[in-house]
Amino acid sequence: MHGEDAAVARSEEGPDYVGPCGGKSRKARIGRRSVRTAGETAHCSLSREAGEAIERLRSGIDQASRAMRDLTQVGEHWAHGMQYRARSVAKERRGQGDRAVGAVSQQVERNPLASVAVAFAVGFICASRIRR
Repeated sequence: MHGEDAAVARSEEGPDYVGPCGGKSRKARIGRRSVRTAGETAHCSLSREAGEAIERLRSGIDQASRAMRDLTQVGEHWAHGMQYRARSVAKERRGQGDRAVGAVSQQVERNPLASVAVAFAVGFICASRIRR
């Protein structure tokens, strides 16, 4: 084995280099060709898969975070809307109650005897129902 055939058969370690996985390694050289060892290939494959899995996890966490933020904002908006509606309904009911009290007060002032008679009749009916 002389010449190029001898160089191809001879194995030697090459210089340090930054491998495809990003770490420093030594290439095994056979003649002029560089070859990657089986362990280095498996390591690169696992590192790449782990990196991809981490990126998918980060992406999922980011999506979940955005969804939670959106849901929180929608919930706050809904709560503020319901609070405003509850206040406006309460204000409307209070106004209706005030108007009803005012109307009854005016009726009692205009017809005091009739009001006493109606109050007596309502009290009598309620009392007779309670006794049964």
